[in-house]
Amino acid sequence: MTARSGRLRLLACGVAAAAALAAAGCGGGGSSAKVGDCIDSSQEVVDCSSNNAAQKLVSKQSGSNAIACIQIGDKPQKQVKVGDDTFCAEPK
Repeated sequence: MTARSGRLRLLACGVAAAAALAAAGCGGGGSSAKVGDCIDSSQEVVDCSSNNAAQKLVSKQSGSNAIACIQIGDKPQKQVKVGDDTFCAEPK
């Protein structure tokens, strides 16, 4: 391998890594959602102050402290899948 091909390979890897990080930062990553985030009708993470925010994630459905979604009251929760995770969400 020549020095030039090594630099080109390094550059290509750097570009690929930057693209992956950018996608994850824009909601493209499966685990980018967290409790307290808001989602739109397509179940994509959006800013909670956005007019597109339809639901707020209130609990995560995995792990030892997971609780069932609350179905009663003025803000009934429903289970939603965002990326690779499942959450309880309530109307925004």
